[in-house]
Amino acid sequence: MRKARFVTVLILVAAAKVAAAQMPPAGVQEFRIEDAWGRDTVEFRTSAPMEEIVGTTNRVTGVLKADPKHLKAATTTARIEVPLASIKTGIAMRDGHVAKALGADAHPKAVFLLESVGTASRDALDANAGVDLTGEGTLELNGVRHKIPVTARVTYVPAGGPFSQMRPGNFVKVVAQFDVTLEEFGVERKGPVLALQVAPTAHVTVTALASDASREEAAKYRQSAVKYLGKAAN
Repeated sequence: MRKARFVTVLILVAAAKVAAAQMPPAGVQEFRIEDAWGRDTVEFRTSAPMEEIVGTTNRVTGVLKADPKHLKAATTTARIEVPLASIKTGIAMRDGHVAKALGADAHPKAVFLLESVGTASRDALDANAGVDLTGEGTLELNGVRHKIPVTARVTYVPAGGPFSQMRPGNFVKVVAQFDVTLEEFGVERKGPVLALQVAPTAHVTVTALASDASREEAAKYRQSAVKYLGKAAN
């Protein structure tokens, strides 16, 4: 009986240690968005009477800073950048028109800054469990800045397991969505045809896996992308 109890205690202690190892550390942590393999994406979609236009890019970089134990704290911020000329819509000629309309020549990047979290389904991140957030940020596009609301689901994925053999670090997966009113950013839809092809609002989805890997680990991961892809995506 005593032996059985001792074994049970050992099992419980081991389980507690595993659970603790999977929890993110306290305090503000930094996770970088810079996947050399190009798995991160930003997508926009406009739904007009004549066309559904979808533009995507995997040239996504940025940084997420947060205390995983207190997501609603003022310390939760994010910055995400996309080079506008990298957006692809499926038609090469249209890609150029989109880049021009978005002001890529004078303002090559679109930048989103998350500035505050309003609500969270939970205030703390647990391993492999998503948290739904609402917040507010500033989008800079075509030389114009506007505050916009954003919704997101964030999931903490601890290091360890088979995925760590592919990519180093602990991760925060981010799936964020917001709407962009094109007129507010000086994006023109003039003419009877263009108004039927491009909707007044673009719906944007950001999907990214941010990592806290060290600079040395990230450099090694980048080298693997160059080896197999010929160059790194970011």
